[in-house]
Amino acid sequence: AVVSTQSGHYGREDTDDVKNQILLEFYFHTIQFAKSKGMNYAQTSSLFTIMKLVHAMCISTPYNNNKTTFTYFKQLLVKHSLQRPPYSVGVFDVSQVQAITDYALNTYFRHFDMYKYAFTPKVRIDISFHYDGIPETPEPIVVAEPTQPEEEQEEVEAETVEEEEPAPELESEEMKQLRDMIQVAMGAELKQLQGRLEKLIIEQDAKISRQVEALEESIGLKSGAKSPAGKKRK
Repeated sequence: AVVSTQSGHYGREDTDDVKNQILLEFYFHTIQFAKSKGMNYAQTSSLFTIMKLVHAMCISTPYNNNKTTFTYFKQLLVKHSLQRPPYSVGVFDVSQVQAITDYALNTYFRHFDMYKYAFTPKVRIDISFHYDGIPETPEPIVVAEPTQPEEEQEEVEAETVEEEEPAPELESEEMKQLRDMIQVAMGAELKQLQGRLEKLIIEQDAKISRQVEALEESIGLKSGAKSPAGKKRK
């Protein structure tokens, strides 16, 4: 059986009604199971009491006690399945014990967390410390500040913002030395980079000049070269 509850937000007035509906459905399905297995009056009453005690164990604490509750359920079932008076009474046989165990696992213990959520209060822990020999700290007294006009309040807020601006921190001697070392290293590196760039530019210019001269020679446009029209005819 699946525990069903009405959807929606419940207030304090409806909490008891919801719990009663859940319990009624739980008890109803327990009795229906006993009838479906052909149990007599004593067996039905014993099963009803066992499930009721198991539910009481479940909601006895808001913390997780699933294993403890299931162990308690098995102990109650054993006490009603063995004929050893006065310690136990043989109400159920072996097949009924197996059927009751399967029923409890598939219904109540499958929805164990839902029953605990519905029937146990939320836990709220307020922690306070008290040290021996030290007086307790008195409650802070809240003094109502006098109201100021909006213009004066804006001026006060502006002055407060200006005062809260952090003052520039003075540079320490170690920071100055570190900054000077970084500047020297960066300056030397920049000079080397500048020299390599200038050398690369000169090499590129010379290479381009050679390529231009070779091109001019191939087409006869180099300065000083004689054109075919300037030759004397014989």
